[in-house]
Amino acid sequence: MWRILSPVIEYLLAHPYLFVGGFLLYVFIFFLVVADEWQKNQDQTHFREAPVQPAKPLVTDSKKRDQVLKQGFSPQKVPDDLDAIIVGSGMGGLSTAVMLAKAGKKVLVLEQHDQAGGCCHTFIEKGFEFDVGVHYIGEMRGTTLIKCVTDFVTDGQLVWDSMGSVFDEVALGDPAKAKRYPLRSGKDEFRQCLVEKFPDEVPAIDKFLEMVNKCHGSTLMFVLLKSLPVFLSRLLVKTGLVHLVSNYFKYSTMCLQSTLDELTTNPDLKAVLSYSFGDYGVVPKKAGFAMQASLVNHYVRGSYYPRGGASEIAYHMIPIIERSGGRVLVRAPVTKILCTGKGRAGGVRVRKGQNEYDFYAPYIISATGVCSTVTKLLPKEVASKSVLSTLLTKVEPGAACMSMFIGLRGSPEELKLPKFNTWAFTQNDFDNSVEEYLALSGEEAAKAEVPLLFISFPSSKDSSHNERYPGKSTCTLVTFANWNWFEEWQSERVKHRGAAYEEIKNGIGEQMLKQTMALYPQLEGRIEYMEVGTPLSNNYYIGSLRGEIYGLEHSKTRFSPESVISLRPKTDIPGLILAGQDVFTCGVVGAMFGGVGAASAVLHRNLFRDALAYKKQVDAGCWKNKDD
Repeated sequence: MWRILSPVIEYLLAHPYLFVGGFLLYVFIFFLVVADEWQKNQDQTHFREAPVQPAKPLVTDSKKRDQVLKQGFSPQKVPDDLDAIIVGSGMGGLSTAVMLAKAGKKVLVLEQHDQAGGCCHTFIEKGFEFDVGVHYIGEMRGTTLIKCVTDFVTDGQLVWDSMGSVFDEVALGDPAKAKRYPLRSGKDEFRQCLVEKFPDEVPAIDKFLEMVNKCHGSTLMFVLLKSLPVFLSRLLVKTGLVHLVSNYFKYSTMCLQSTLDELTTNPDLKAVLSYSFGDYGVVPKKAGFAMQASLVNHYVRGSYYPRGGASEIAYHMIPIIERSGGRVLVRAPVTKILCTGKGRAGGVRVRKGQNEYDFYAPYIISATGVCSTVTKLLPKEVASKSVLSTLLTKVEPGAACMSMFIGLRGSPEELKLPKFNTWAFTQNDFDNSVEEYLALSGEEAAKAEVPLLFISFPSSKDSSHNERYPGKSTCTLVTFANWNWFEEWQSERVKHRGAAYEEIKNGIGEQMLKQTMALYPQLEGRIEYMEVGTPLSNNYYIGSLRGEIYGLEHSKTRFSPESVISLRPKTDIPGLILAGQDVFTCGVVGAMFGGVGAASAVLHRNLFRDALAYKKQVDAGCWKNKDD
């Protein structure tokens, strides 16, 4: 026996890091097992009620909807004995509030805009209804984890319309004669449509899809680093164990463009495999492979749109919050997070007219983004001592964006409008074309071709639209912008920013429209309404800092192990919790899981584990899913 063990012991003595690593791995696994068993011995899972109920008829009466979505703030409406105050009513803030409400907590949600929902709200102008941020959501069918959690936070009241077999189309080159590449749902179908367009690139396509699958299988570590105690997460990173048990950070810090360059020399294929960088706002040379892979995996599993429009999301979440005595109040701008002399967050200050009101709760949850929280809401002396301030020196606000909303005469069928989105690029070199465009002055941009254009027809995606708005259709356009083009007017009043501002804004809008018309000539002569939104509009309506719509920049730095640990729901400021897309990733789903993490921090239990346990119950048929 000694002859067998002796060389092993000698090898370990010569390589002590293996012994230390093995011991730490043992401690890590032991900790996870103990924590899991401890939670199993707690009360029933937080997801203990069956949330999937028959969907009620769509409420179309605007007055009834406004009674839910537009409850104006007054001090008298604020409940007593609050358990938590949430700043921001986007998907992150509302999902946190619902999770807490279902645990019996009384929560106050404060929204600075005149309607709850954040990027999930809609607005109506001249008889046309427009979405502002929900263009499509993946995995909303069957018993996916995303579908199960969404059902839980909405009491199963959302009905999801499929966008059909094609979810996106990539258009490359001159809009009038662009090469078009449709992308279909389903793993086999997605691969096949790529092979059809690029028959000589099968090895590159298969390798790309293989990497996407491997990356998807490693994302648990991303969640674990945000959920485990900080000391344990840092230990995993410093010892290198995080890389032994997961490949996630290999992919998250791997440059997307460099990876594609290694796979193929075909510029069009590289463009088609990276086109959706527009969904998170970082050009391929700055993006990590993991972010792109997560999007591919998400939409390949099917793409959907909420029947009745994006405002249905908030409309069905707010009553759940109210059932536990909470409120969601709008026109309630929070000007400050109040902290004690010891630096604990314990209240907020709300402005109404010339007056300010202070409200207190054990937990303050910010769903407005890290930038706004640190630079605008927290006292400087508290913010400066937080790791969040250090993080903001490494990770910047995301890309600023412009939007255009177009009302069209004619039904979607009459105008032959597709359900899928079109991503139109004037060149297949995304890095250079986008960066060159953003380097222009505002005056130059107003006359230049737009290198990236996202085109969506929400009226085609919503099966209730024709009934609610007969003979009308809508189109939404989005592109990147440089914050500096509009910064000088940020202190001016809305609708009163002057001729120079209007010239730049409308010049870019006219170019967006021109390129859209080249791709969809049937829209000619059908326009009844148009409005262009700039980065300043984003600041005004959704509380951005520099016109960003995706929160912090989704760069490789953001997804490094160190940044992932810092960007967690429970902050190093006692009493302050973060929710929303900065905690996980951008988009409705990313913000929702940010809410799950925030509620976990408040309730001191792992709701991610509860969600997985609930999904298993749904899979086992314990509760009937209305979409099965």
